[in-house]
Amino acid sequence: MTRTRIVIIGAGDHGRGTLEILLAAQAERADLGIEGFLDDDPARHGSSVGGFPVLGGLEWASSRRSQEDLRYVIGIAACRAKREIVERLLPLGPQFTNAIHPSAVLGRGVVIAPGTIINAGVVIAYDTIVGPHTTINLNATVGHDCRIGAFTTIGPGANVAGRVTLGNGCNIGLNAAIGKGLALGAWSVIGPGAVVMRDVPPDARMFGNPARAVPRGAAGHSTSRT
Repeated sequence: MTRTRIVIIGAGDHGRGTLEILLAAQAERADLGIEGFLDDDPARHGSSVGGFPVLGGLEWASSRRSQEDLRYVIGIAACRAKREIVERLLPLGPQFTNAIHPSAVLGRGVVIAPGTIINAGVVIAYDTIVGPHTTINLNATVGHDCRIGAFTTIGPGANVAGRVTLGNGCNIGLNAAIGKGLALGAWSVIGPGAVVMRDVPPDARMFGNPARAVPRGAAGHSTSRT
């Protein structure tokens, strides 16, 4: 049997969480193998995370003569960082894979693009489309007929109602709530616990209940790259 060799990009907390998802999936997939981690922090090179080696930085990927037996998944939460990594890897023609926890519930007609991470306890209702390199964190819910753009991150416990459109790179904070039928513009940020009841323009930063736009730097929200 040919094993799929998965490389996790990012050896921080989010990468470790991605490893745990893959290990849980491994119990049901004998063909799934984990190669290790890549991380651009030289201090992590040669160390191990969860018992798996940090192989090097992204240059490790470029040193491989063939990419045919490798599959990558980006274990980083920061939306723009995910896009940057994909752009750096594109010349190599990489193949991306998903990390989906066995406990996740996916409704009929749900489409999951490559590179997506779906954590334990996630529920995605029917006919929703999830774009590439999206992360849906622990116990988050996504309603029916949603459209989720690439590089989006949905925080733990967040609730996205039905028929919501999230543009590329949306960052939804933990326990935030997005009302039914709304559209959130690309690279918008929704703060922890925020309740969004109206459409959000691109690059906006929304905090509070009900959520209101705040200037960049005015709220103590930061997006981790790990």
